[in-house]
Amino acid sequence: MTGFWQITWLIPPGLLFGALAASAFVSALLSLLVIRGGPIDNPRERGSHSDPTPTSGGLAIMAASALIIGLVICFFGHDIPGSWRDGLILFGFASLMGISGAIDDVADLPAMWRLAFQIGLCLVFAYFYRVTTLDFGPDMVVQVHPLIGLLGSAAWLILTLNTINFMDGANGLAIGAQTIAMLVFAGLILLMAPLSLFGAYLGVVLLICVCVAGAHLGFAPFNLPPGRPQKARAFQGDAGSMFAGALIGGATLVVKAYGVGSVWFGGFLLAPLLVDVVLTLIVRTRKHANVFTPHKEHLYQIWLQRHDGSHWRLALRVWALCLFSSLVGVGARLVDRIYHSDIRFFVLVALITLYTVGWVILRKQLLKRSLLSKAP
Repeated sequence: MTGFWQITWLIPPGLLFGALAASAFVSALLSLLVIRGGPIDNPRERGSHSDPTPTSGGLAIMAASALIIGLVICFFGHDIPGSWRDGLILFGFASLMGISGAIDDVADLPAMWRLAFQIGLCLVFAYFYRVTTLDFGPDMVVQVHPLIGLLGSAAWLILTLNTINFMDGANGLAIGAQTIAMLVFAGLILLMAPLSLFGAYLGVVLLICVCVAGAHLGFAPFNLPPGRPQKARAFQGDAGSMFAGALIGGATLVVKAYGVGSVWFGGFLLAPLLVDVVLTLIVRTRKHANVFTPHKEHLYQIWLQRHDGSHWRLALRVWALCLFSSLVGVGARLVDRIYHSDIRFFVLVALITLYTVGWVILRKQLLKRSLLSKAP
């Protein structure tokens, strides 16, 4: 316990905050280019916008992140501990997913093609960071068969990718959730890496989280414009959602591999989004609906259609839920570290149960309402 609260920065704080600000600035500049010359997302039945809107803002996020990460490593690499291999694999995996999403933004690829590519790339990443143990509580560590660990890790990545993608249907909602996840990941690494045997290896991963969070902040005003939140100037598109989903899912496995977090941490970060996606898929499956067909049956979409059409107020609610569940996850990790009492799995189950009950009750109430006159 001695010195537990003395923060040991893996990377100098000035460098971290400078990278955050620089990523936001460059992302904002590149977002202007996307607005001027990027692909256009025309209004569709499943969408919540009525005007043609530039998409693939995720390319601006990816490019800004890559540029600042590269410059920081080039000029200040000696201040960043750990292996660059992990950062290269993580950012490369996310970038390939983002590029595939950018292609889909333009070509609208068949769903099965997209899924096949996701499965293949996720299996490759999972090979490097597959889960080998599952911690269910104090003295409840289960060894996982290598093949099961590989398939389970890939399944988690695919779930994360599609969760972010499915929830990216309201201005600001996904962008804010992604930003919170990246910042909480950075906070977890700052708190726990100095106390973990191999935590220092996560220096580049920390830098990636900070730079991507900054890039999201730079793009956010274009996706949720101040004063006109209903009229996005640009969408992140599949490029952005696939990039962020791969980073969040992949970072969960990386921090688990180095003993800083658990495989459950990603569940805390995305708890409200995961509940909406999984339960909506269950509802559609029970109705014998095609789960690959675009639709507007997620709870957040029903909320916009039947209760409150404000994207800003919806985004604030979802951000608050994501921040709350993320902080609960960090708190559970601290309890494990300080008191050697691993309650993370049980806390996550309780949290998911709470959100599930809330989802069921709220959905029933919303479906009793009539559609708003200007429903998205």
